[in-house]
Amino acid sequence: AQGHSGVRALIVEKLLEMLHRGILPVVPSQGSVGASGDLAPFAHLALPMIGEGKVRLNGEVMSPAEAGLEPIQLLTKEGLSLLNGTEGMAAMGSLALHHGIVLTEAADAAAALSVEALLASARPFRPEVHSLRPHPGQLASAARIARLLEGSEIVASHTDDFHHAVQDAYSLRCAPQVHGAVIDTLDHLGTVLVVEMGSVVDNPLVLPETGEVIS
Repeated sequence: AQGHSGVRALIVEKLLEMLHRGILPVVPSQGSVGASGDLAPFAHLALPMIGEGKVRLNGEVMSPAEAGLEPIQLLTKEGLSLLNGTEGMAAMGSLALHHGIVLTEAADAAAALSVEALLASARPFRPEVHSLRPHPGQLASAARIARLLEGSEIVASHTDDFHHAVQDAYSLRCAPQVHGAVIDTLDHLGTVLVVEMGSVVDNPLVLPETGEVIS
């Protein structure tokens, strides 16, 4: 779409048409090289554009013709551009990132519930504590756990009780430090994926300004 892959706008428009109509190419879950581009999966992704392969529409697997998809004739460089690149890995990485974020939220919720169940203290999650060691993920995790414990009658029932334990277990009072490291890693992954999704990863690259084709 940025003009550095050497394909017609028609190619992008065809992919958008399939997406808007809910016509999804059937791509095997195994078989990718996974190193020099997502070649095998992308072959299956592109086949319906030329009337080959299988697609899924409304939950049913069928031929592109049965889905009402008009095939197009690929020109020079277009077949290579559709096969080459790492967009598939970027897409799978984006889904993994989303799942990871959901898991960190669930982990913080589980930590808050554990603090209640084990009659632990909410003091380790106070913002004054974490502002002195302000790793972004740690701050976010501590704030979320503290927010979940806010107003808890169970926590309030033993706020000043230090007889049952001088300190809580590491797994409770250090949860933000552990969860926070994961959150920071996911944040870095998000930064990488945003750059990837806005990048041109074709090979060879086309530079319209100079007319060069660079491998």
